[in-house]
Amino acid sequence: MSRVRSRHPDDFTLFCFIAGQLEESERANVGSHLVECDRCLMTFTEIREVDSGLRTPSSAGPELPGAEAPELPPNDPFRERPIRSVRRIRAARQLVEQALESAQKGDAEVEALLGAAASGLEELQRFLRRLSFADPAARYLLLYAFDEAGRRITDAPARFLRFAEEALIRLDEVNPDGAPSGSDAESIVPLSTLVGQAHLLAGQAANWTGELEKARRHFEDAYRSFRLDAESDEIRIALTEFHESQRRSFAGVASEGLALARRARATFERFGLEDYCARARVAEGIALSSLDKDEIALECYRSAVPVFESHGLWSNYASAVNSLGFSLARLGRLDEARREYSRALRIVSRQRHPSLLAFIRNGMGHVLFFGGRYADAAKSFLQAAGLFQELEQIGDALTASLWEIESWARSGDLVRARHRLEIFRAVVGRAEALDPFIVRQLEDALSGRDADLEKIGGLRERAERALREKFEARSG
Repeated sequence: MSRVRSRHPDDFTLFCFIAGQLEESERANVGSHLVECDRCLMTFTEIREVDSGLRTPSSAGPELPGAEAPELPPNDPFRERPIRSVRRIRAARQLVEQALESAQKGDAEVEALLGAAASGLEELQRFLRRLSFADPAARYLLLYAFDEAGRRITDAPARFLRFAEEALIRLDEVNPDGAPSGSDAESIVPLSTLVGQAHLLAGQAANWTGELEKARRHFEDAYRSFRLDAESDEIRIALTEFHESQRRSFAGVASEGLALARRARATFERFGLEDYCARARVAEGIALSSLDKDEIALECYRSAVPVFESHGLWSNYASAVNSLGFSLARLGRLDEARREYSRALRIVSRQRHPSLLAFIRNGMGHVLFFGGRYADAAKSFLQAAGLFQELEQIGDALTASLWEIESWARSGDLVRARHRLEIFRAVVGRAEALDPFIVRQLEDALSGRDADLEKIGGLRERAERALREKFEARSG
C-alpha cells in the first residue's frame, strides 16, 4: 500500500481529532494517516496551534500499580519534552499540490534506493550522490526509505545502519550550515527532519547489532533534530523515546527505560495509534522484567499480543510472545509459557512467515533450556535450526544448533550431542563461518564419559559471538 493515502481528512475531522470527539476506529485511522502524510501534518500543525489544551505534551504515561517510573537524571538529554514554539506554515494550495505530487514520486523510488543499499557501499553512495535535495521528491524518497528500512530492520540491521550513516554523510554535504528556511523543499520536508530520521534509523539498527553506545549517540542526535521542528514532529519524538527506552533497558538502566516507554505511550494513546501503544507496552514490559517485576510485565505483554495479532503485525507478535514466555519462565510457570508458545505456533503461518515461526521455536527452546527441560529444549532448537536452514539464514541456524548441542549434553544424551556436533562441524566448514579451533574444543569438552558442561556453555557463548560478528559483517 502506498504511504500516501488517497483519502485525506478534512479540517473539520482534524478539529474533532484534536478535541477527542472521533469514534475510536476513525481516530486510529486519522492518527495513522498523520504518521504517513506530511501534507496533513502541515494542516494539523496550524489547527492544533489554536488549541491551547493540547499544546504541552504529556511527560509520562498512565501508571501501572506497584511499578513507579522515576524521573530521568539531571542533564539527561531526554529528561523533559521541550515546549517548543510552533513554526507557522501557510500552505498555499500550489505548495500543498506540489507536496502531494513530490510524495508520490518519492514513494515510487523507495525500493530502488533500498536495493542500492543492499547492493553494496559504492552503489549506495552513487544513488545518494544523484539526489538533489532542492527537489522535494528527493527528500520524500529518503524519508520514506528510512521508514521502510525501520520496518525491515530485523532483516539486515548492519546494512541499514550503514545506509543511515551514509545518508547522514550525504545530508551534511548538502547543507552543513543549515537549510534555507524560505525554499519550497525546506517548507515541505525540512532537512532537520531527514537528519533526525537518519539518526533514528541508525539508532534502531545499532540496538539490533548490540552497539548500544553508538545507538545512544544516534538517538540523542535524533531527539535534538526533531526538537528543531514544528509540533507535527511530536510523534517522531515519541518514537525516538520508545527506541531509546529499549536501549536503556538493554544497557542495564531499566528504570529510565520504563520512564521513556511510558512517556512515548502517552503520546501514542493521545493520537489513537493502537499498534504503537502496543509496541510501547512491550518496551515497558522489558523494562519491568529487568527490574524483577515480571508479574506486572505480563500485563504489558498480554495487552499487546492481541493488538499485534489483530493488526497482522507478526514480527511484533512473535517478539511479544517470546518476551511473555521468558517472564512466565522466570516466574516458574513453565507449562503456561509452553501453552503460549503452542498457541503462537498454531497462529503464525509457516507458508507466509517461516522466519517468525523459526524465531518462536528458538524462543521456546531458550525458555525450556532455562527451565531445566533440556531434552525438550534440544528438540525445539533442532526444529528452529531446520527452519533457519531452509530460509538460508545460516548464522541463525548454526547458533540454534549450538544451543541444541549444549541442550543434549545437559540432558545426559552425549551420543546425540556428539552426532549433532559432527553435523555442525560439516556445515561450519562449508560456510567457513567459525574458527575450527573452537569446534575442536567443543569436541574435547564432549569427549569421555562425562561432558564438561561449564566449558561447553562458555564455548557456545564464544562461538555464538563469533558467528554473529561474521554474519553481521556479511550482511553489511
